[in-house]
Amino acid sequence: MKLVMALMTFSLFSLPAVASDAYGDPFEGWGFVKDDWQVVCDNTLTCRAAGYAEEGVGSGPVSILMVVEPKKALPKVYVDFIYSDDEFYQSSSDDSLNTGNESSHTKLWLNDKSYGAINSRSDNDSRHMLDENQTKQLLRHARLNTKIEVRVGSDRWTISDKGMGAVLLKLDEVQGRVGTSIALVSKNHASKQTPKSAKPTPVIKKAFAYSDKDNKQLNASRLAYFQKNINTWVDINSEQLIGSEDVMGDCELINPKSDTSINFAKYAGDSSGWEFIPIDATHTLAVHSCWMGAYNAASGYWLIDSAKPRNPQLITTAGNDYSDGEIWAVHKDRGLGDCWNKQVWVWNGQTFAKSEDSSSGMCRGFAGGAWDLPTYVSEVVKSSTLE
Repeated sequence: MKLVMALMTFSLFSLPAVASDAYGDPFEGWGFVKDDWQVVCDNTLTCRAAGYAEEGVGSGPVSILMVVEPKKALPKVYVDFIYSDDEFYQSSSDDSLNTGNESSHTKLWLNDKSYGAINSRSDNDSRHMLDENQTKQLLRHARLNTKIEVRVGSDRWTISDKGMGAVLLKLDEVQGRVGTSIALVSKNHASKQTPKSAKPTPVIKKAFAYSDKDNKQLNASRLAYFQKNINTWVDINSEQLIGSEDVMGDCELINPKSDTSINFAKYAGDSSGWEFIPIDATHTLAVHSCWMGAYNAASGYWLIDSAKPRNPQLITTAGNDYSDGEIWAVHKDRGLGDCWNKQVWVWNGQTFAKSEDSSSGMCRGFAGGAWDLPTYVSEVVKSSTLE
């Protein structure tokens, strides 16, 4: 079952053949990755660079995040790590770990030199944040072989420097910092760019949609009409959906005669049914299972306009939840659940507009993921707030 096998480790990218190779687009999925560092940029041109502990090394998960806004000289730099022993994992942001003793303070060490205590709270963020001097020192070491440590008393966490310089250079290139005074790692580069300005955040006007509490259902005649015709309105034989011998489809379970559906029915039951969800008085979502793997599953969502039901609009074949005018697609990148990706679409009265596309970073031991690394952001406002 080619679809299920391929999507058992559903992700937004393919791992490179050689782990040390740099790969990826900063504006897609996990972004640009080099060894233990990555940089992900969103549609406003804000970039986020994250570094992690080398896999299999250290006392527990640890990560640094740099949030870099266009034309701003210094990034905001956050640190998170997990206390661990044989019994439990505990986040560094847990207040019970702060005893008030100097020996318990979280400190930044670079090449075995202390650069002082790291603030435990800032910008309404529960994670630790470097101050200006610590940030400058970290950047100064970025192109060197650097031992980056977080210490609390006798406990130590080491963040790998492998890939840090390459990732920050890519960030400089994306934001037009190379050869300028605000470059993170390329101030003395022979070529000189012009720093780019931030792009505006899209605004989505969220329209009225029935709430879950309304529990709206189609009337019997309309439901029967949709059920009778949906497999004609949606081309369930299209190569895009069911694939071919050489090409994987986006929604192979949609056709009950496909090999995938037949094999699926043998082991997991029938997947041929459609669900119809009223959005408002004149629009309905048609939902059908598309694929299922070991720890992920997804459905296709088609928007039906009652005025022209013969032309449903495909929103996504990766969704797994609809509620109150929003379609969500949330998936693990591996079974441990330490890395996720998420997409959201919001009803604007005419279609479902993409409002968010993000991942939680590399799979490095943080339950639920270490950070929020978006490639697409927006501002969603309810209709009443704009009127």
